[in-house]
Amino acid sequence: MRDLCVNKGLHGSHVTFMDVHEERLSMISRLAERLSGELNAGLSFTTTTDRQAALKGADFVINTALDGGHDWAEEQRGIAEKHGYYRGTALPALAQIAFFLEVARDIERICPNAWLIESANPVFEGCTAMSRQTNVKLIGLCHGHHGVNTIAKVLGLEPKHVTAKMPGFNHWIWLTEFLYKGENAYPLLDEWIETKAQEFWTNDDRSPFDNQMRRAAIHQYQLFGLMPIGDTPRAGGWWYHTDLATKQRWYGPDGGFDSEIGWAKYLVRCEQKVRQIEQAALDQSKPITDTFPAKRGGEQIVPIINSLVNNVPGTYQVNIPNKGPLLPGFPENLVVECQATVDGSGMHGNPVPALPRKLMVGAMIPRWQQAELIVEAACSGDPDIALIYLLRDHRTRGLEQAEGLLNEWLAHPRNTRVAQIFTTRK
Repeated sequence: MRDLCVNKGLHGSHVTFMDVHEERLSMISRLAERLSGELNAGLSFTTTTDRQAALKGADFVINTALDGGHDWAEEQRGIAEKHGYYRGTALPALAQIAFFLEVARDIERICPNAWLIESANPVFEGCTAMSRQTNVKLIGLCHGHHGVNTIAKVLGLEPKHVTAKMPGFNHWIWLTEFLYKGENAYPLLDEWIETKAQEFWTNDDRSPFDNQMRRAAIHQYQLFGLMPIGDTPRAGGWWYHTDLATKQRWYGPDGGFDSEIGWAKYLVRCEQKVRQIEQAALDQSKPITDTFPAKRGGEQIVPIINSLVNNVPGTYQVNIPNKGPLLPGFPENLVVECQATVDGSGMHGNPVPALPRKLMVGAMIPRWQQAELIVEAACSGDPDIALIYLLRDHRTRGLEQAEGLLNEWLAHPRNTRVAQIFTTRK
């Protein structure tokens, strides 16, 4: 909302907020009205708990929803851990993709010319499924590519002189081009690793949410030959995540974003941010802009909308189908992350050279195969595909273990969306 208010090219727009929680709707609507008023943006607002009503007349649909919220996500993690899968599995992605497909099919029917901007995870598998099953105009967005700014900061580089290309899959992108003032900056990274990295890790008191320069990221770089960016170090290989002690070795004292320590801190931070927004919305004694200063944030959503609406050319990091292909070595019906030029004529992906063979066979192809299992399971409704996904998991010690998790997960009352497309395996 703040980004809309500071973008004069989009002043006067109408925004519909949709949520299943009426109190949240009331709170965010109040905040938005006050923010628009303070910044003279002339925005108007509607709130609704009816998704189909929200879509009527839409030019852009922004999906940021986690179906069931963090409580359900944590419950699903607990079910998986009971069956021996530490920190959970990707099974919850199946329900999330089923939700994405419902939204996309509603868009096809109600506002077929709208752009769908998908910012809820899983962007990679979810956007691939929607692009294969529907005809919506689709853009997947993430902010992991900002990880290159962390590298620049640690190396002491001025961000304005850094240029980079980071293609791949969402949460699985790699620094194929890294220039500083037009010169290859990889030698600067190598020098830092050689002379400063150990001290950096020894005195590591950074947030668990910052994994860009942790030991795991550097090990991935040394293993595959290119620096992983953003959320890629988080994911990495299973060997960084076998237990908490292993996570702490590779990601610092808290074990990184996805450990039981780091994730608990993330959930607390989410609650704190909600409380901050509520307080700002309701406190009439001070301007909203005291909490949300009148300057553009780091997200790409509003700038992309502005480029499309007002024909303002811009280059963005996006997730779109691999038409061309944009990233050689993968099918055109797979969504890839790359740079794209956006203007009034639409979105135009910028092709990149093929990735190094070692990276392809060691990291990219295995990640693609995992995604294909999740997408196929969600789109086909075949529970055997979900079972095969679990059987390929390194933590699976036998067929009964995988079947036990899948059956309990599918039978859960909150999994009605998946139950409609799956038949519980007996």
